[in-house]
Amino acid sequence: MRVVIQLCLILLPCAFALAEPSPSNPLFHIKSGDFELPDGWYFGEVAGVARRDNGHFVVFHRGSHPLLEFDGQRRFVREIGAGLFENPHGLRVDQQGNIWTTDTATHLVLKFAPSGEVALVLGKRGTASEGWFDRDYNLVLFNQPQDVAVDGDGFIYVVDKGNSRIVKLDERGLLVTTWGGQGSAPGEFNFPHSIVIDASGQVYIADRENQRVQIFNSNGNYVNQWADIGYPYVLFLRGDALWMTDARAEELRQYDLSGNLKIRYQGQPGRGAEHFGFVHGIYVDKDGLWISHILNWTIDRLLPADSVPAPAM
Repeated sequence: MRVVIQLCLILLPCAFALAEPSPSNPLFHIKSGDFELPDGWYFGEVAGVARRDNGHFVVFHRGSHPLLEFDGQRRFVREIGAGLFENPHGLRVDQQGNIWTTDTATHLVLKFAPSGEVALVLGKRGTASEGWFDRDYNLVLFNQPQDVAVDGDGFIYVVDKGNSRIVKLDERGLLVTTWGGQGSAPGEFNFPHSIVIDASGQVYIADRENQRVQIFNSNGNYVNQWADIGYPYVLFLRGDALWMTDARAEELRQYDLSGNLKIRYQGQPGRGAEHFGFVHGIYVDKDGLWISHILNWTIDRLLPADSVPAPAM
């Protein structure tokens, strides 16, 4: 069965059109992200890529220099947080330009100010647990935190995978509430992996091994779910478009906020240039769709195929 996809990307202004993906009519043109590293430096497994409001890129990877900043032309600017990471995973930049990271080995969520200084530490390094907030310490501990998001009121939400829950904290890092539990019923999770929050405050959780996205209000009350959507790894929200990576299928998908599939694109699996190798992180802006690969240690840039000039004949 051929799939017809409504192709109008938010990353570039365009009119709505119908496109039919095929080898001769691809949805995207894919090319290397062309990030320039200092001599002798390399990306490791690239967990995430994001962008600051000044146009600079932030890359989070599992190499020797895990958190790096590049300018708008992908030229190296600086390293941030040297020595603080063991297994980088989640990366977000909030509306104030703060950089947020999660590390599944240290069990920490860190907030870096735009200057690069550590501004907030959530969790206790090397300690995996549900937390000490029941002992009057008000210290929340995590077990392999996967992702983090900040809502319009400054509340912080952590995807606490090892405890199968979502943790909500205030802007000081103090506990507000938690919700979840291991399972497949509404409100339960099996490997929660990613989180985004829309303009109305609804919280979208990638419930990976249950193959669904669950939606909650800001207090953790269950609202809805989108089921049978593959394995959602990382979510990215821009306006009314929710993007998802699926590392099992090597796919990118775009949904509207009602859960309707708008774009489905499968990359070419492989270990070489322009191949998908466990596609993970995703960031979308006017300059393209930026994706990171765990197995290939790379970042690629995707543009709508019709924006690429045809080769001379």
